[in-house]
Amino acid sequence: MTRLPHFVVLGQGKAGTSFVYRVLSQNPAIGLSHPKELHYFSGNRDKGVDWYTSHFAHIAPETPMIGEVSPSYLRRDAIEALANTLGTDTKIIFLLRRPIERAYSRYLQNICATQQGPAFKRMARNLGNSLDQTIDAISACYDTFGADNVLPLMYETDIAEHPEQCEAKILAFLGLEQASHTEQVLAVGHTNPGVMPRYIYSGDETLWLGGSLGAYIVPPEQLVFCAQTRNTDVIANPSADQVRRAFLRQSHWSASVSLNEYHMYQRQFVLGAATKLETTFGFDMQVWRNPPQRIIYEPAPPPAAFLRGAS
Repeated sequence: MTRLPHFVVLGQGKAGTSFVYRVLSQNPAIGLSHPKELHYFSGNRDKGVDWYTSHFAHIAPETPMIGEVSPSYLRRDAIEALANTLGTDTKIIFLLRRPIERAYSRYLQNICATQQGPAFKRMARNLGNSLDQTIDAISACYDTFGADNVLPLMYETDIAEHPEQCEAKILAFLGLEQASHTEQVLAVGHTNPGVMPRYIYSGDETLWLGGSLGAYIVPPEQLVFCAQTRNTDVIANPSADQVRRAFLRQSHWSASVSLNEYHMYQRQFVLGAATKLETTFGFDMQVWRNPPQRIIYEPAPPPAAFLRGAS
């Protein structure tokens, strides 16, 4: 009989859940769902529990600990559904990230996925509601599972600065023997590296571009959407209207978050949420109070097929 998860990593999205999944998947004492994000408790419950458990059927019976990683679960209704199915003794892990950085990273990822998007300021208007929902979800975690079964992690301090310690914290929380797989995972690189998506059009001449991975050669009459690797797209011999519409879409995208914008969003949305998290749960939220900073990502390179020398 397929067993259900003993622990769940709830999110947030764009806060390091892919890193956690990759590290834990290297540990033979832990079995994780395939694929990573099942979203069962946040939108797929109509598929039934048999569908859910089928994603753990590959795990050997002797594996001590089973887990799932779905960042969409950091909301009250998903947490309540999770508790009803898995039980209130389930171990819960969640990750938090500086809200403006996380929102902008999500904003760029959405553009990569859809080639559509307004200016970032329209998304930033929802920061207050998003933070309220996150705080409510955290309250639900503690109320439902108890403090001993909840592990909060911070992206900036636990993953970006001390990834090895992050792995150690999780294993200790799960009651598993210490192991070290972080270095191996980091050597492979980021799963979803953040980039600024963009279009490139070569026109009637070959386009030569430099990049961190080498030189790129784009043949004539290629409209290239440069994004995360899984989202890149190429249109050969595009019409003038296709080119015009592509660059019109791009003109709406925010290429950065300025220092003034950051300061405004931090003052309007983030500082109050930091205070709530400190007073309600005793979290150290100093990292959310750090001085404002400009956020800008490197432009996405063309697809690897255009690398000079690529076969």
